[in-house]
Amino acid sequence: MKHLLFILVSLIILLSSLNAEVMPDFRLPDMNNRDLQLENILGKGPVLIEFWTSWCTPCKASMIQLDLLQKKYELLTVVVISLDAPKDVIKAKNYLRSRNYDFVALFDTEKRLARQLNVTNPPLTLILDAQGNIVYSHASYTAGDEKVYEKHIRALLSLPETLETEPEEMPTGDSR
Repeated sequence: MKHLLFILVSLIILLSSLNAEVMPDFRLPDMNNRDLQLENILGKGPVLIEFWTSWCTPCKASMIQLDLLQKKYELLTVVVISLDAPKDVIKAKNYLRSRNYDFVALFDTEKRLARQLNVTNPPLTLILDAQGNIVYSHASYTAGDEKVYEKHIRALLSLPETLETEPEEMPTGDSR
């Protein structure tokens, strides 16, 4: 049954990618003010992009989970795009540095890309295939959303679905 469900989810993602919206090309500055283009991010595997702001509490909660996904899947590239105003960019950079996140951080201070994608209220999460097709989009964040992101990522990586609940580790040591 799980195998059939995996095949069905993979097929849905494949079919939706045929009608998928393509991520618009962009060039945005990174943490070191070097411009990075979409084409530099694509090709390795799936890309998860999240638009965020330094004042957004759900964005910060989401980033913890995005960092875990980034560490779990070597072929996944996580990109966070700050929508902070120019005066708040230093605050956003300091927040990211203090957390030591491994993902790519970009800054859309003029909100050009955000307007192209109709991003009005962060967080907005997009999952792209390796060619840049948007295969999943989700506005807002509540705990557990990362499980849905992971299902899409695993399908794009052609990995089977994980178990709903992982077995807990048994305690080791003397039980006397």
